[in-house]
Amino acid sequence: MAESRYMTINMGPQHPATHGVLRLLLELDGEIIVKAEPHIGYLHRGIEKLAESMTYPQALTLTDRLDYTSALSNNLAYCLAVEKLLDINIPKRAQYLRVLMAELQRIAAHLLWLATHALDLGAMTLLFYAFRERETIMEILELATGARLTPSFIRIGGLASDIPDTFLPRVKAFVEDFPKRMDDYETLLTENIIWKKRTTNIAPMSAEECIQYGVTGPVLRASGVSYDVR
Repeated sequence: MAESRYMTINMGPQHPATHGVLRLLLELDGEIIVKAEPHIGYLHRGIEKLAESMTYPQALTLTDRLDYTSALSNNLAYCLAVEKLLDINIPKRAQYLRVLMAELQRIAAHLLWLATHALDLGAMTLLFYAFRERETIMEILELATGARLTPSFIRIGGLASDIPDTFLPRVKAFVEDFPKRMDDYETLLTENIIWKKRTTNIAPMSAEECIQYGVTGPVLRASGVSYDVR
């Protein structure tokens, strides 16, 4: 009987590279992952059941914790659903501020992902660059919401409060500065031989595969599907 050349290892549920609680059962051929079997559910907290005994405003606080790095986006999605259900129209100013704040936090979330991804693949310098800009965004959001994480700031019908006078000037300054920082990120990654070796042609997905598996966001668009749910 021929011996298998694959090695089976257990990764997680606690592991520095997962940045969360996830268990993966992996089959390896050297450094190549041949098969990965995910075991999820470690963070299941019964949010749906908890919401059954809450009012709509009370349940809003649960949405912050669906993904604490994008709490405002979760607030927004929940509030839009409730407002549609109750036929509530909100002021244009509140609509613009909602989108602005959700987009800022989305950038911060992507910076967190990019930084930790680069760190895991040996491009440590980018971690400090990306966290620098993320901290700027966190300070801007804290200025408006009073919290760095789980602010519950987007409310049914609008916002918890108006923004301070210093908010928009700081957003403008960040928007003007950030493109230059992105150029730095690209240089640090695309000119990093180790990072390129560990990412180029690794587990590519076709457009059909992305649609089949429900892949969204940047990965879906990178496969050639020009779609953005926003």
